[in-house]
Amino acid sequence: MEDWAKVYKSTNVIDAEMVKAMLLDQGIEAVVVNKIDRSLIFGEAYVYCPAADESLAKTYINQNPEESND
Repeated sequence: MEDWAKVYKSTNVIDAEMVKAMLLDQGIEAVVVNKIDRSLIFGEAYVYCPAADESLAKTYINQNPEESND
């Protein structure tokens, strides 16, 4: 995913999808990469956005404490 930046990670894919939806609502292109192994129930889901929007995306995420994961 060249020119894309990871802006969020979670062990819950639903949380990642919610962050993706929030970013899309703000006009920021976003995708979820799900690396959670369903059979062993471990791993993480990541939200990526274009690197040019990374700072803005992190600002939106941090403004919504329920979405922040730092």
